[in-house]
This record gives sequence, structure tokens and C-alpha cells, in this order.
Amino acid sequence: MTPEQTAGQLIAGRIPTEDQMLDYWRATDEGLRPKAETVAVLAALSALPSNLGMMRSFVRFIREAYPPEALPAARDAVNIVGTGGGRSTFNISTTSAFVVAAAGGKVLKSGSSAYSSSVGSGDILNALGLARTASDEFTNAMLEEVGLAFAAPQRYAPVCKRLAIAAMPLPFKMIGRFVNSLGPLICPYDMKAHVIGASSQRLFEQVHQITGSLEIPAVIVHSNLGVDELLSVATNRWVRANETLPHRLLPTDLGLGKDSMLGDLAGGDLQENIGILTDILKGKASRAQMETVALNAGMALQAGGVVRNLAEGTWLALDCMKDGAPYRTLEKAQAFAAAEAPKLVAMA
Repeated sequence: MTPEQTAGQLIAGRIPTEDQMLDYWRATDEGLRPKAETVAVLAALSALPSNLGMMRSFVRFIREAYPPEALPAARDAVNIVGTGGGRSTFNISTTSAFVVAAAGGKVLKSGSSAYSSSVGSGDILNALGLARTASDEFTNAMLEEVGLAFAAPQRYAPVCKRLAIAAMPLPFKMIGRFVNSLGPLICPYDMKAHVIGASSQRLFEQVHQITGSLEIPAVIVHSNLGVDELLSVATNRWVRANETLPHRLLPTDLGLGKDSMLGDLAGGDLQENIGILTDILKGKASRAQMETVALNAGMALQAGGVVRNLAEGTWLALDCMKDGAPYRTLEKAQAFAAAEAPKLVAMA
């Protein structure tokens, strides 16, 4: 089947095979498909219910054509990121990244500007003076110095930029839901593990299957309240990529969640979310906010091998926040970015 026929099937609401879509992505990456067709394919993929074969074809293509870069400092690093969608909360995974680094872990975090909520991790990082550079040297140096670094949008596979350009003048968030939801699976860097949040049970199962079949080292998490992170106020599920059955996690089993409210986890605009992040990193936030961040940081600490289990990681994170150490990590990251980024601009 030709790429044109594959596109025609999708646009007509029929599902091509995974290998046919793999060929289609190759042709698209080579610039061989017209803009109008690409827009129509993206719109069709984003409108259809998520399909395992279609999702895996895109991730397979990215990982085969553009293998993740192995930075020296990232051997023991973890990524902590969500697929987006679901209930709107403050930036839990971004906040958790600072806590993990402060607790002795390493985080090389991927993420983007918001597409399913008002504020994404990219928006937060830019506002905090942590704009990400495409230089691998900068990323590696920051990871070594701070224990924390961020993947720049420019480092993602070129086909992602080609798709975004094809969508213009439409905002990519309007028709790019399919690609955006797969962002955690196409991180441009190789590392020890990814903690990937899925906002629905269906997506949780699909991401689990993709990471398992493509041997992506990952832990997939989901809250039954429809959030792509672990919550201290709800029942959660988590599973390693190489496991068959998921684990059920009740926060009360860890001594968490007492007198906590879901409303405490709601997000706001950019300044409100920065305020929540800052309060948490200083250890001055609500119990639900602190415990939810601790759960996610604890999972990343477990995935990175810093602790033996989730309970140990969660309580290490809580102790770390009470001391205000994560806020000092933020200040260290800001100082590094302020000192090093201008040097890269001068060298360019």
C-alpha cells in the first residue's frame, strides 16, 4: 500500500496496519507527503479513539530513525512526565522533578507547553528562567552540576517539527493530540527509567504495552480520578514495562491521604502554578499537595534505584521538602542556567 492509500484509509475512518503507518511516517519525514494530507492525517489520528498499533508505529519510527542520545551524566537519570489530558492539576511532575534531585536522584525531564491544560511544564520552566537549550553539552553539564536538566523541544526528532509546521496556521494542540500524548515515549535522551503518567485507564494499558514491546525502561502510573500522576487522595495503579499485571496503590497504605482534598490539587494560571510549586519546594504547601508530589517523587526515586521501594522514596521526599532542600535545588538550577546559557549563545 502506498503512503497516499494509507492516508486515504485513515481519513476515511479505517485503520491501516502498524507497518503501513510506519512506512507513512518514513515518507512524511522525508518530506514526500503534501501539507494538506498531513493535516488531515493528524486530525484523523487525533479524532479517533487511541489505537495501539497507530501509537506504536509512531514511537517505533522515532526510536529507529532517531535513537535516543546517551548522555554520560544520564546513565542513572530518570524522566518524570505525563501524557496530558484528564483533570487539570498544578504541575505535579515538574514540581516532583526538583524534589527528586534534592533527595539525591537525577532527573532529565521531558515535557512541553500546555496542550490539554492551561499551563505546561515548558511554560513553567521558561517563566522560572530555565529555558531549555538544544545543546547536549549544556544539558549534560547541568545534569552533572544540579542533578536536574530538561530536554529542549528542538532536540526532538525532526519529523515532530515537520508535523507542527504542516499544521500551521492552526495551533498544534488543536490537531496534534495524537503526537502530544506520545511525547513521553519519544524523549530524545536515553536514561535509566521513565516514570510516565497516563490520564485514562485505556491509555495506561496502551503505554504499558508499547513500553513493554519496545523495551523502553519505564514505570507507568495512573490515578483512577483521571489524572496522569499518582494522587495522595485517590486509588492509583502503577506497573513496570516488563511486568504483566499492575500494582494497586492506596495512599492510606503508606499513611497518606488523611484529611486531604482533591480541590487542593487544582491548578490555575501560570503565576498561580508557580506559586504552588514554590510553596511545595519550600515545604509550605497543603498536605495534599505535599503528599502528592512526594508520591510521584518517591516513584522516580524507586525507578532510579535511589531507594528500595515506593514507601521509602515517598517518605524521603517528604522529609526533603520539610527541609526546603528542593527550593535550594531550584535556585541552583536558575543560577546555573543564568551563568551558562549566555556562554552558549556567544559560542553559537
